[in-house]
Amino acid sequence: MSLRNLLWFWWRRFPHRAKHEELFALVGIAVGVALLFAAQVSNRSLGASVAKLTDGLVGDAQLQLKARDARGFAESMIPAIERLDGIRAVAPVLEAHANVVRDGRERSVTLLAADARLAHLGGSLVRGAAAVRLDRLDAVVLPADVGRTLTAAVGETVAIQTRGRKVDAPVAAILGANHLGPLSASPIVMTSLRFAQRATGLNGRVTRLYVLAEAGQSELARSHLERFARGRLDVLPVAHDERVFAQLSMPSDSSTSLFAGISALVGFLFAFNAMLMMARERRGLIAEMRMSGFRASAVVQVILFDALVLGAGASALGIAIGNLLSKGVFEPDPGYLAIAFPIGTARVIEPATVALALGAGMLAALAAALVPLAATYRSRGPMDAIDDDGLDPGRRMLAPRRRLLLTGLGCLLATTAILAFTPAAALAGMATLVAAMLLWLGPLLGFVVTALHRFQRRLASVVPTIASGELIAASTRSMAISAIAAIAVFGTTSIEGARVDLQRGLDPNARELTEVTDVWVSPRGDANLLATSPFPARLATERIRRSPAVMSVSVYRGAFLDIGDRRTWVIAPPRDATTPVPQSQIVEGNPADATARLREGGWAVASEAVAQQLGLTVGQRFRLDSPRPATLRLAAITTNFGWSPGVLVVNADDYRTAWGDGDASALQVRLSEGTLPAAGARAVERALGPGSPYAVQTASEREAGFRATTRAGLSRLQQVAALLVVAAALAIAAGTAATVWPRRARLADLKLVGIGAGSLWRAQLLESSILVITGAAVGAAFGLYGQQLLDRALNSVTGFPVVHTLGVTSALASLGIVTAVALLVVAIPGWWATRVPASAAFDD
Repeated sequence: MSLRNLLWFWWRRFPHRAKHEELFALVGIAVGVALLFAAQVSNRSLGASVAKLTDGLVGDAQLQLKARDARGFAESMIPAIERLDGIRAVAPVLEAHANVVRDGRERSVTLLAADARLAHLGGSLVRGAAAVRLDRLDAVVLPADVGRTLTAAVGETVAIQTRGRKVDAPVAAILGANHLGPLSASPIVMTSLRFAQRATGLNGRVTRLYVLAEAGQSELARSHLERFARGRLDVLPVAHDERVFAQLSMPSDSSTSLFAGISALVGFLFAFNAMLMMARERRGLIAEMRMSGFRASAVVQVILFDALVLGAGASALGIAIGNLLSKGVFEPDPGYLAIAFPIGTARVIEPATVALALGAGMLAALAAALVPLAATYRSRGPMDAIDDDGLDPGRRMLAPRRRLLLTGLGCLLATTAILAFTPAAALAGMATLVAAMLLWLGPLLGFVVTALHRFQRRLASVVPTIASGELIAASTRSMAISAIAAIAVFGTTSIEGARVDLQRGLDPNARELTEVTDVWVSPRGDANLLATSPFPARLATERIRRSPAVMSVSVYRGAFLDIGDRRTWVIAPPRDATTPVPQSQIVEGNPADATARLREGGWAVASEAVAQQLGLTVGQRFRLDSPRPATLRLAAITTNFGWSPGVLVVNADDYRTAWGDGDASALQVRLSEGTLPAAGARAVERALGPGSPYAVQTASEREAGFRATTRAGLSRLQQVAALLVVAAALAIAAGTAATVWPRRARLADLKLVGIGAGSLWRAQLLESSILVITGAAVGAAFGLYGQQLLDRALNSVTGFPVVHTLGVTSALASLGIVTAVALLVVAIPGWWATRVPASAAFDD
């Protein structure tokens, strides 16, 4: 059949279609596509912002020479590097964590500084800021997002707080998306190299050198750079930071991708079941076409074309709704990732994301269209397939039910095998678990209908009789509505339960890492939450010690160190720290021995990921490629403390030797006996003086900051779970309501035999209650199993500690919300439909 004929046939049938069911199918597909699209946009945007920032800096460069610590290396080395064979151009860059402040407003940023040589690399960041001549600035350039946060204007002054220093700087320009593109939402401040060196106190030093090799000479340039570095600096490809970010964001990406995959599965099933609502109408059309002599190929083309039109329209609507959700609900939130990278919050919509969402909606529509085709061509005659008696309480349905139950049992066993042996394959396990749930739902719903059918004989009321009759007469629609309830409660219970368990596992880390002292003092800024930004601490230490509220001040040191592609968190507590390593986090080794060896010196404690990266066992010696390479021994193996790339713990003195740096990353203040933490923190602030560039926090305040940051990273999981409940409730309500209005003729028939409007309305509510509650209860039970699977997967994939619980409260809440909302919405059109006059039974 030609496209023209298909369009003509579709248009001729348009006035006679089942509009309510078509509308529900469209809404169902759109809901699923919207969930998938919004989650994917949020998930991909963070990584894309890092890639765009790297591209904006490096341009055509292939290599970089990178310092291993925040102090960088001497700029005086650059002329010798420029003379190496194979090198065409170089560009020095200084990066530093900073806090920018204006009139009480502040923002954590990365200070990016360069000179005119960066323009030789052709990066988009320099092209966008070309008009302000970065290399000559004694001022700063702000992206639009930072400017909005500070409510700053060109010519006004902001304060730059970095490395324990404070410098005022005029604003030379504020650049928006027309100059910087997505980078306008990045937390960066740009300035000249000379100004940044003065602001940070790193005079004559840079942190990176980007290298543009001669054509075809990259390997030659690399070999010369490695000989020049002599094992003290890292020679890396320019894409190294993207790989490091991918490793750092892997747990967040994996968990969000896993849950986005579940959302996609839920969305697909929403759409599929929405299309099943139209199965009876489709079967009637197929039977009519077969009786009219149409060839099988023409019938298939008409049905598939119908599905394509509906799927395309619904998918487009879903993408539009998903776009709104990604702006208002799923806005990218970097959470703890922003501690190590200047991550922007701009939404990045890639063509692949649009194609995936569109394809999922179209696939759901096409797959559901095949159901009536298969049913019709399996039947003995064209009219046989119109009957819809899948929930018939008769004995002829017992054999199919047994097959469904046995097949479902097989899927459940497959899920159990994945849970026990390969929890990382959780998405496959969730698919088999959902399959088991849906295979069992039909027989279970049939059992409920059979029980109602038998129970109605004992009652004088016609309400259960009418309800069971409607359930039996339209089993495909009944199954579709019940399945949507099951899928929604399943997804919500498993996702929200796993998120809560993950958060419960992370929270103790925050407490154990912060309760080692009374008050913490560190440079201002959220990016310094892990105390990884060094600063000269002598003057601040002397001022704090003078306070009568202070008993002692100890230097805490820490940093990030790239070990392979892992941005490892190096923790260096004072040698005399009470608990240098939280004992509950040790998974291999003796806690008492580990503490004693760390105090002794020459030993380190590593998380599992770092130990595996270095191929270490407890007691083994290893070389640490720190700024001054050191040889240490492994005292114990721990969890990752909630920092996914891994953790390395040494004492502060060993750190000072390996880094060649006496700077502190934080000060740990012990208060005099009887001094309350809040009063002690105020005393420390007074000692540091007004306008201090330091943040003073009690242990509980710092713990709260830890928790807030990790919760921000998990916020998308909670959003996904909440949206699933809302979407499901609305989808069920729309589906049930869509079938109520077309029943008016049947309701009028019942009124002719004396059944009142109240009984008809209660029958509709009973029918909907059976469908929704049965589906939701099955979904809750399977969702609790899904929670255990996701718990194991998150622990295996992320390395985070997960507290295993049974989220019964979440399951009951989801069940109650879905049921209440659905019945509340159904009650209104149901009441209006029962107002139909009995005379309507004689209408044509």
